[in-house]
Amino acid sequence: MPEAIVTALGGGVHRITLPLPWALDHVHCYALEDPDGWTLVDCGLGTPGTARRWTEALVELGSPRVRRIVVTHYHPDHVGAGRALQELTGAAEVVQGADDWELTQRAWLHPQDRAFEAYLRRNGMPEAEAARSAGDEGGIPVEPAEPTRLVGEGDTVEIGSERFLVLVLPGHADGHIALLGERTGRLFGGDVLLHEITPNVGRWEDTKPDPLGRYLATLGRIQELDPARVYPGHKRLIEEPAVRAAEIAAHHAIRLDVHLEALRLGAETPYEVGSHVWGDGLGFHERRFALVEAISHLERLAVEGRAEERAAGFWRAR
Repeated sequence: MPEAIVTALGGGVHRITLPLPWALDHVHCYALEDPDGWTLVDCGLGTPGTARRWTEALVELGSPRVRRIVVTHYHPDHVGAGRALQELTGAAEVVQGADDWELTQRAWLHPQDRAFEAYLRRNGMPEAEAARSAGDEGGIPVEPAEPTRLVGEGDTVEIGSERFLVLVLPGHADGHIALLGERTGRLFGGDVLLHEITPNVGRWEDTKPDPLGRYLATLGRIQELDPARVYPGHKRLIEEPAVRAAEIAAHHAIRLDVHLEALRLGAETPYEVGSHVWGDGLGFHERRFALVEAISHLERLAVEGRAEERAAGFWRAR
C-alpha cells in the first residue's frame, strides 16, 4: 500500500495522509506544533503498517515530542491505531469525547455477537450478504487507546498559543467532536464536513434514531459559527465551510425526496430503498453504507410525517 504523505499546511499544521483499503482510499490526520509537545488529531486504521507509516511521518516532521492525541470519533479509520500511536509517541494525554468513548467500547471492545448481522437482515439485506458483511465489519483492525481525558461541549484544549473549543457535532457519529480555534477560527472537523463527497450519515445498530436530523442541525450550526477553514478527515481543505454546509444540507433535502420516491415505486425495505437510490454499481463494502444511509433517510421522513415503518424493517410512504 502507499506510504504516508506529509503536507505542511501553514500555521504550524501538518497533514498526515494514510492509506485505506476501501473506495475512500485515504484518511487525513493532523500534527499541530506546540513548544510544550505536539498534538496529533486522529490516528488512522489499525493495520500493521500504520505504526510504521506514523514512525516515518514523525521522522519527516523532525521527531517532535508528542504530548497529546485527540480522537474526533470512533470510526475505525480515526480511532483504530490509537494504542499503537500512543505507544509509539509516548503521548501522556489522549482526549476523546465522553459519548464517543462509550461508543468505542460498545463497537470495538465489547461488541455483541451477531447483533450487527441481525440488524442488517432485519433491514432487508439478504442472509448470505448480511453474514459476509458483518464478518467484514468485525474483521476491521481497531485497537483504540484508552482516553486519559473525556471531553464534552464547551470544554477547551490548549494547543500552542491558541485555545480550542470542543464542539459536539453529531450526525456522522453520535459523539463526534471537533476543535474550533478561538483566535483563528480553524476547525479540526474529522468527518463532520467534507469536500467533494458527503459524510456517511447512517443509522447503525448502536446509534440513536434519526441521525440525519442531528446532522442537519450540525450543518446549521456550522453555518452559524462560520469557521474560517475546516481541516477534514478526507479530501481537500474546506475554505468556505458555511457554504459547503449549506450545499450538503440542500443535497440531503433532495435525497429525502429520492428516498420517498423509492417507497412510492414499490421499495419496502431499507435495502431495497438503498438499491434504488444508489443503483447496482456499488461494491460489497459500499452496499453496507447505502443500507444504513437509507435507514437514516427513512427515519427522517418519518419524523417529517412523509413515511412510516408499517412493520419491523418494512416502510411505506404516507
